[in-house]
Amino acid sequence: MTPPDNPQEPATGGAWARWHAAHLHDYPPAATRLWLLMAAAGLAAMAWALASLRGQDPTTLWPVAAGLGLVAVAAMFPVQIPRTKHTVLVADVFIFTILAALGAPAAILAVGVEGLIGTVRTSKRLSSRVSSPSAAMASMAVCAASYSGLLHVLRAAGLSDEVAALAALCMVAPLQVALTTGSLMRLMAVKHARSLSLRDWFDAVCWIVAMTLAAAFVAGLVQLTARHSGPAVLLVAAGLVFALVLLTRISLARLESERQGQEAKVDEAQREAELSQQRFTAAFTHAAIGMAIARPAGAVLQVNQAFCTLLGRPESALLGQAFVSLLHPGDAAQFQRQARESGLTRNGSEAGPGQAFSMELRCNAGDGGELWVALHCSRFDDPGGRGQHLIYQLHDISSRHLAESRLQHIAYHDSLTDLANRACFHERLDAAVAAAQGDATQRYAVMFLDLDRFKIVNDSLGHVAGNELLREVAQRLASCVRPNDLVARLGGDEFAILLEDLHDADAGMRLAERVLQALSLPMSINGTEVVPGASVGITFSDLGYRSAEDVLRDADLAMYRAKAEGRGRVALFDNSMLEQVAEKLALEADLRHAIGEGALSVAYQPLYFLQPYRPYGFEALARWIHPQRGPISPAVFITLAEESGHIEVLTDWVLDQSLAQLARWQRQMPEADGLTMHVNISGRDLARSDLVAVVEHLLQRHGVAAHCLTLEITETTLMQRLDVALQTMARLRERGVLFSIDDFGTGYSSLAYLSTLPIDSIKIDRSFVMGMESGAQNVEIVRAVLNLGLSLGRKVIAEGIETPEQLATLRSMGVPIGQGYLLSRPLKAEQVTGLLALSLTTPAEPAVSPEPAAIEVADARATANAAVAV
Repeated sequence: MTPPDNPQEPATGGAWARWHAAHLHDYPPAATRLWLLMAAAGLAAMAWALASLRGQDPTTLWPVAAGLGLVAVAAMFPVQIPRTKHTVLVADVFIFTILAALGAPAAILAVGVEGLIGTVRTSKRLSSRVSSPSAAMASMAVCAASYSGLLHVLRAAGLSDEVAALAALCMVAPLQVALTTGSLMRLMAVKHARSLSLRDWFDAVCWIVAMTLAAAFVAGLVQLTARHSGPAVLLVAAGLVFALVLLTRISLARLESERQGQEAKVDEAQREAELSQQRFTAAFTHAAIGMAIARPAGAVLQVNQAFCTLLGRPESALLGQAFVSLLHPGDAAQFQRQARESGLTRNGSEAGPGQAFSMELRCNAGDGGELWVALHCSRFDDPGGRGQHLIYQLHDISSRHLAESRLQHIAYHDSLTDLANRACFHERLDAAVAAAQGDATQRYAVMFLDLDRFKIVNDSLGHVAGNELLREVAQRLASCVRPNDLVARLGGDEFAILLEDLHDADAGMRLAERVLQALSLPMSINGTEVVPGASVGITFSDLGYRSAEDVLRDADLAMYRAKAEGRGRVALFDNSMLEQVAEKLALEADLRHAIGEGALSVAYQPLYFLQPYRPYGFEALARWIHPQRGPISPAVFITLAEESGHIEVLTDWVLDQSLAQLARWQRQMPEADGLTMHVNISGRDLARSDLVAVVEHLLQRHGVAAHCLTLEITETTLMQRLDVALQTMARLRERGVLFSIDDFGTGYSSLAYLSTLPIDSIKIDRSFVMGMESGAQNVEIVRAVLNLGLSLGRKVIAEGIETPEQLATLRSMGVPIGQGYLLSRPLKAEQVTGLLALSLTTPAEPAVSPEPAAIEVADARATANAAVAV
C-alpha cells in the first residue's frame, strides 16, 4: 500500500519511525495521535486490571481464568444472521456476567480478549489488532466505574441488590457500545478525513446496542440466579449458551443450504425459460441494428439488445414508453406527421395499410446527448394474434452526421479564430433581412470593424504575432455581444457583428461603444504591449435594406468614415456616404478613360543648382483637367489611381512622356545632356515584377541614359515595403537608374537605414524649408539633414523654396540643389524649352517666376475639388 501524501513524519529516523512506516503509514498526524491515545488508554486499563488481580488471593483467580476462557471460546464462534452483515456475539453475555460477578478488572481483560480474537479473525493489520482491544478495554474501564456508581445510586434509591445490579448492567451496556464504537469510528473518520455525525454513528451501531442490551439482561438474570442457587448455575448457563449457539449455527446453515438449493432451481428454471424465449425470438433479438415493436398508439412492446445499446438504456426503461418520447423534441412532430402521411397510423391509435417510410432524425440517448439515427418504420403482424403493430429499425449514423457537422463547421467558420466566416455571416444576414422585410419589428444592425494597427503589428512582430492578435480580438468581440448576436471574421483584419432583436438604435450604438472599449485595452504579444484598436461602422435595418450585400456595403462605408475621422471611433451610416462613393466611382471611371485616351498631361518643375545657379533637372508632375469638373488635384487622382489599381498604368505613362520629352530637349540642345528627370513612383510600383523591364524598355526606346532618370519614392512608402523595395531598387541601380527619397524627415525610421539604402539623393520636405522663417528649430533640422546627407555622400535637394529669404538661408548653409515656386512653378513642355534656352546659355540669379495661367487656375481649383472627389 502506498503511503498517503500527508503521513506523520517523525522528527528522527529511529525505531518509532520504522514502526510507524510499517504499521501506520496511512495514518495522517491527527489519526496517529488519536491511535496512540487509544492504545495508551487501553494499555493503562489493562495494566490497572492486571495490577488489581495480582494483589488478590491466587485461589480466587481461577474463576477469572475460567471466565476469560469462556469469553475466548465464545468469541471464536459468532452467529452470522443469514443474508445480512450482522452477527450475534454471545461472548457479551459472559463479559457482563463477569463484570457483575467478578468485578471490573476481570471484565476489562474479558473485553480485551474478545476484541483481540474478533480483530484477529477480521483484520491482518497490527494497528487494528491494537486499537480495537484497546478501545474496548478503555471503554469497559469507564463502564465498570459507571456500574459501581450506579449500584450505589440505585441502592440508595431503595432498590434491592438484585434489581439494582440488573438495572445497572442494562444501563452501562449502551455506554460500552457507544464508547467503543464511537472511538473506533472517530479514528476511521479522522484517518480518511471524513466527518462523523451522530446519525451516522447511530445507524451503524443500533443493531449492536440491541444485542448488547440483550446480553446485559441475560447476564443480569444469570447473576441473580447464581446468587440464589450458587456458582454451579454459571456452568449450566455457559453450557446452555454454547448449546444454543451450536444448534443455531447448525440450523441456520441447513436453512441457508436449502435456500441456496431452491434459488438454484429457480435460477435454472428461469434460465431455461429465457433460453426458450431466446430461441423463439433469435431473429429479432440478435439483429445487428436496433429494433423495437410498438402499438400503433405508440407504447413500446418489445426491444432488442441492439436497440438498448443504441439508446444507452436498459430494456426495463424502454418497455411501455411511448416511442415518440424516445425522439428528440425537435424531431418528434416531424416523425408523427410522416407516420400519418404514410398511412401507417389512423386516428393516432390504429394501424393503417400504409407504406413503410424512412427518415433521419435524432433520439434522446441515455447519457443525455443527441443520437442521430436512420429510422425505417413498417407494419408488423403479430404472430400471436394480438393484432397489427409497428416495427422500427434504427441504425446509428452519428459518426456520419458528426463528420458532416464538422465539414459544415469548417465551411462556415474561420479556422484561425473559430468565429463565423463570411459565408455563414451572409446566410444569417440574408435571413435577418428577409425577416425584417416581412415584419418591421424584427430590427437588426450590422457593425463592420477594421483593426487600426494590425499592419504595424504584422510587419514589425511577424505573422504569428498577427495571428495571436486576431485571436485575442475575436475573444474580446465574442465576450462583448449578446448570446444571440453573431460575430464573424470576414477576412484579414476585418470583422462584422450582426445584432438581431434590437429594440432601438441606441442599444446598437451602446454595444458598438462597448466593443471599442474592449478593443482599447492593451494586450501583450511576445513581450510587447499592443492596443488592438478598431474603427467601427454601423448601419440599421430602418433604412429598408433588401439584400445582405447592401447592408455590408453601407456598414463598410461607415467604417471608412470612422477611419477618415481619426480612427478608434464609431460612425453611423447615412446616405451622403453612398453619394460620395458614387461620386468617387464616377471619378474613377473618368480617370480610367483619361489614362487610356491620353487626356492627362505632364508638367515639369525645374530643379536648380543653387551655387552657381543653373538648371539641374526636372520633376515630372501629372496633371488632369476634367472636361466637366475642371482641374483635379494630383493628391486626389493619384490616390484614386492607387486605390483602383490604375497607378501602374499611370506611372508607365508618366515615365514614357517625361523620358520622351527629356530626349527631345537633349536632341534640341546639347547643353541639356546632363539634366536629370525625376519621376515619382508608388509602393505598388516597387512591388511590380515588371518595373525593371518597363524602365529598361523606355530608356532604350527614347535613347536616354539611365543616370538621367531619378525615381522618387516617399520615405514612409519606402519603409512600409522595404524588403520588396530593396530588391527592385538593387536591380535598377545595377542598370544605372538613380533613386531619391521624397519628403525626407516626415517618416519614422529611415534614418536607421539611410547609410545602407541604395539612394542617391534626399529631398528636404517643404514643411521644414517653409518653416525656417518662423523658427530656428526648423533651420537646425534642415542643417542636420544637409550634414547627414553630405556625410553619407548623398545629394541634398531642398523643396518648397518660395521666398528670397529661404533661398539665402539655404545658400548660406551650402544646400546644393533647390526646387520651389521662387525658382519656377511647374511648366508645360513648350515653356520649358524657352527656359532652357535662356538658362543654359546665360545663367542668371532667380527671380519670382512667371505664373502660367493654366497652371495657376489648376492650383487654385485643386484644393476645392479634392474634398468633393474623395
